[in-house]
Amino acid sequence: MSTSCRIGLLQLADSAPVLVACVLNIFSRHGLEIAPVVVPSWANIADGLVWNGFDGAVMFPPLAIMTALGQRGRALDLRPGLPLSRGGNMLVLRGQKAEQALWDAEPDKHTAFKNWQQALGRRPRLGVVHLYSTHYLILTRFLSKNALNRDTETDIVIMPPARMIEALAAGEIDGFCAGPPWGADATLKNLAFAVAGSASTMPGHLEKMLVLKEQWKADNPNAEARLHAALREAVALCNTPAQAPFITELLSAPMQDGGLGLPTDALKAVLPGTTSTPDVMVFDTESQSTEASFGWMLEGMQAEGWLTPALLDTLKTLGWSDRHGAFHTPAERPAR
Repeated sequence: MSTSCRIGLLQLADSAPVLVACVLNIFSRHGLEIAPVVVPSWANIADGLVWNGFDGAVMFPPLAIMTALGQRGRALDLRPGLPLSRGGNMLVLRGQKAEQALWDAEPDKHTAFKNWQQALGRRPRLGVVHLYSTHYLILTRFLSKNALNRDTETDIVIMPPARMIEALAAGEIDGFCAGPPWGADATLKNLAFAVAGSASTMPGHLEKMLVLKEQWKADNPNAEARLHAALREAVALCNTPAQAPFITELLSAPMQDGGLGLPTDALKAVLPGTTSTPDVMVFDTESQSTEASFGWMLEGMQAEGWLTPALLDTLKTLGWSDRHGAFHTPAERPAR
């Protein structure tokens, strides 16, 4: 008898391994009956885990950590899961070739940003996919690196990644940091140009992982190992350039047909082995140490005031950290 599992996903290219494993019957070969559930936003992913019957989800670690700590209404025993992807996030700003040429010509990116902002005529509104996201932390690092104050020189807007293109075209936002393929889609549609991303801000960082509820693991002994084995097979296929046409067709298919409705040309620009874009996404199931995987995220999260020393001790118990105590307090956060 197959083991059933409901896994929450978003419309993102790094959801590919789950869909590939479903379509090619990799899960079924491992005695699994996986039901992928595509939802509009990261808030839906967290709430699905806490309240709405998801057994697991593909998500970025900061949201998994804050969900485990009870930020969606109640604490949940979530522990680090199987890594699925690294990098791939892209920060884009409103403009076309002329604006990009001005940006590229100015070596001082603080000045380049202020010149871009002056031409915009107002404080820019920059979209991120969730407050508790790698994207928010990467945007914050980019601004800090270039002596820009996120809180006084920008307005941050939270919205689902699949809404970013529409919002950019409508003038609701002036740029965004999102996962693949949405940054590539914005540049291909001449709505924006890329200025930074994972490669320049935090190279090789863990982006998405599969997290599973401890109750599901307890109810289904050995199922986690089978699920991980199936996803490793799917990831190997996703990393094979010869499979890119198949994966592009799968991910660009309408959601009612089992796809994600993602833009075809943008997918071609972000899948592994098909592009030389610096912020290309890489599928990767290899685990690193907790410090290498989550250390920079925990530092950024504590600098934002999201984590207290006591909460860090809880995360050590759950396996998200090797450290007790604090990295630095909010009062000691680096200037932005």
